[in-house]
Amino acid sequence: MKKIGIEESREIQMSVLDEIARLCKENNLKYSLAYGTMLGCVRHKGYIPWDDDIDIWLFREDYNKLVKLLRDPKVAKKEWLGVIDDTSKDFHCPFIKVHDNRTAVKMERHVGEMGLWVDIFPMDGVPNIKFLAKAYVYFLSFLRIFSLAMSTDFKSKDYDHWTLFYKRFFYAFTVVVGKKRFCRFVDWAASRFSVAKSKCVANPFFDAKTDRILDKEKISEMVPYPFENREYLGVKNYDYYLSMFYRNYMQLPPEDKRYNHGLDVWWKEGMEP
Repeated sequence: MKKIGIEESREIQMSVLDEIARLCKENNLKYSLAYGTMLGCVRHKGYIPWDDDIDIWLFREDYNKLVKLLRDPKVAKKEWLGVIDDTSKDFHCPFIKVHDNRTAVKMERHVGEMGLWVDIFPMDGVPNIKFLAKAYVYFLSFLRIFSLAMSTDFKSKDYDHWTLFYKRFFYAFTVVVGKKRFCRFVDWAASRFSVAKSKCVANPFFDAKTDRILDKEKISEMVPYPFENREYLGVKNYDYYLSMFYRNYMQLPPEDKRYNHGLDVWWKEGMEP
């Protein structure tokens, strides 16, 4: 198989996002670049230089509609576009990945077969009472630990003994309960509060900190931003959004805090365009 370099990987990922953005536009669905992708968009006009993935989010109702479109074989899409969700082997997270199924990826610390992907997260409502909202996010963030344990590569040398111990414990619990059953329970639990009736929203699977519960109105408007050689939608009030996650977001982190997924990527045999 032919190895894929970082620049070609990014072009492939953006091609995946192009298809997602097209479906959203054609079906009047609002999405936003998310987390490090939104940070890179504002600070670097594209990828963070050391980053290797793309994240977006949608409010739960639009997220569910997009998932349905992506799964529907009757909806026109590129033939190489694939969906990784709770029906896929070795994937047990309450969000979806859309990927180029002509490619193959090996990640540090995680198991699972997939191509170069875009992560799509649902943004969910939380209780309108502040104390209950924080308790709810804490509960969901606890469930997150179980979900992450299910995809752990226990042969990885990047984990210390304590981390391997607690991950094995949580992994064993999900095996007893049923991995897919637990995954669907997490998704059910996260979507209990209607976004329309909530003043604030959160995605505890990505970030478990309760000071990052977001004011819904402040992130509801999306505008186009330049991103590399493309243009994608992002939160208009980017300062509020990025400040909640990264504080002084225009300042580069020290080199030892510049993380990525550690991807090795190839074209599958006979799949190179």
